[in-house]
Amino acid sequence: MKRILLFLSVCAAAVGANAQAFVLPSPTPATDSVNIYIDLSQTTGGLKTILTNHPEYIDSVYMWTWEPEGPLCGNGEWSNSNDCMKMTHVSGFIYTKKVLPTDFYNTSALSFYQDGIKCLAKLDNGNAFPDDGVGEAKTEDLAIPIVPALCSDIFCHFPEAIRKDDYLTITYDNNQEENVNLQGLGDDECYIYLYAKTGSFSGIEIAPAASVTSTPQLKMRPVADKPGFFRISMLPTEFFNVPAGTNVTELKYFIVKPGFTPSPPIYQTYVFLDCAE
Repeated sequence: MKRILLFLSVCAAAVGANAQAFVLPSPTPATDSVNIYIDLSQTTGGLKTILTNHPEYIDSVYMWTWEPEGPLCGNGEWSNSNDCMKMTHVSGFIYTKKVLPTDFYNTSALSFYQDGIKCLAKLDNGNAFPDDGVGEAKTEDLAIPIVPALCSDIFCHFPEAIRKDDYLTITYDNNQEENVNLQGLGDDECYIYLYAKTGSFSGIEIAPAASVTSTPQLKMRPVADKPGFFRISMLPTEFFNVPAGTNVTELKYFIVKPGFTPSPPIYQTYVFLDCAE
C-alpha cells in the first residue's frame, strides 16, 4: 500500500500542483481500461469537510460525470447515485474508478480526446448535511484533460484529431494485417484507396479502386527502420482539391496492392474534428 500511495503522489505531482483529478496511465488510451483518480484533499467543495466530520461515509463516494458524454450506465439521481458510479477508496482522501472510456461514455476516441473528462465526486446522497454548513456533499466541478496515447493499432492517425485543413498522417502496420492477400507487402506494393465524404451520398475519390495502383500519389511509403510499416501524409483539402464551400466530414480508406483489390473492401473511417467552414 505504501508503494501505491507513493506512486500516486508522484503521479499527482507530475500532472500538476493542484491535481484534484487525473487519469492514469497518461498518455491515455481511449479503448483500454484506465483509472480516473480524484484526490479530495486538493478540492474545495463541501465533500472533504463532510467526510472529515462523518468518517462513516468514507466508502460511499460516487463519481458524477457529464463529459465527453453522460455515462452509459447513468449517473442516477442526485439523492441516489447509481451503483455503477461508486468509486473505490484507495486511502486517505484518494478515490479511483476504473473505466474503458469509449464504452463507459459510449463515445468515440475522438470525442474523448477532444473533450476530456468533466466530473465531480459526491456522496450517494449529494444533498447538504445541515449541521456542517458547507453546502452539498460534493466537490467542485473537475476537468481532466486527456493526452492521447501513441497508437499501436493496425491503422494510426496523427494527430488523433484534426480539422480538414490540417495535415494528416496515416500509418499502416502491415505486420498486423489479417487478410492473407495483403500480408507481407514489399516496399513498392502498398497503396491506399481514399474517399473524402462530403454528404450522405456524395464524396470525392482520388481514383477509382481499380486504378489506385496506377496512381502514384496513392502509394504509401515504407517507414524507415520499421519493417512492415507504411505511411502517407496529406493536407486533405488540397489533396482532394476540395471546392470552396464544400464540407468534408470523413475520410474513408482501405489498402490495395498491385494485382489485388479487396472485394468487398473493409473501409476504415477517420472523422474530422471540425467540419464547418
